[in-house]
Amino acid sequence: MKKLGLIFGIIIGLIVFGAFKKKSKDNSKPKISATEFVAELERLGYYKYADKKNIDSLKNDLIENYDPTNELVSIWDDDTGVPLDYRYYWCDGETVYEEGGFTELLEQVKPTFDKIGLKINVTDHFEQWDDKNKWLNHRITINGTEYVIFKNFKDYGWGEAVMRFAQIINQEAENQGIKEKVYLASGGNDGRLIFLTKELYDYIYSVYTNEQWKPLEVNEWMKVMSVKPMKLN
Repeated sequence: MKKLGLIFGIIIGLIVFGAFKKKSKDNSKPKISATEFVAELERLGYYKYADKKNIDSLKNDLIENYDPTNELVSIWDDDTGVPLDYRYYWCDGETVYEEGGFTELLEQVKPTFDKIGLKINVTDHFEQWDDKNKWLNHRITINGTEYVIFKNFKDYGWGEAVMRFAQIINQEAENQGIKEKVYLASGGNDGRLIFLTKELYDYIYSVYTNEQWKPLEVNEWMKVMSVKPMKLN
């Protein structure tokens, strides 16, 4: 009788384990399918700046490579490096931090500035490493406003340079009533930046799960990437 009870218990246990395993496996699947995700992106205007001839390729590429536990994907122009969706750019923190990197990135993303109607007019730019004090001072004047990027800075500023870029562009976008803002993803040599409306950002944020790779607002990105605010006054 005891053996029969033991066997019965084992059978019940296997059934429960199997059901739990199946449930766990089901939970690992994306809650939103690739086609549903891309359809909603399109509805929210994600492809509004892309050339019509490229939209199908962009959509199909994202459907094929859709993985909410990883990062968004795009297609970039082989010659210019500009994304065909005019949103999702590579952003190497080391390059942005190095001399000339900040203005180089401004030039790189200018096609998107033109698409979204953001005016960026640089009238002054000062970038100097002080050999005596071993610090960096870096400032730029955009549309008549002087922005300090680094002041008496002595560390490796890969993350800080990208942070200031996003903050400055977002401030200018706000000043001009532009809905598109810069959001950041990943960091270091693998950094990304993406132009999104709040609606697009909220939707992507709700679907993608990996905070190391999904687009983040600047303040959240700073926490994830351990980038500290700087004293700029």
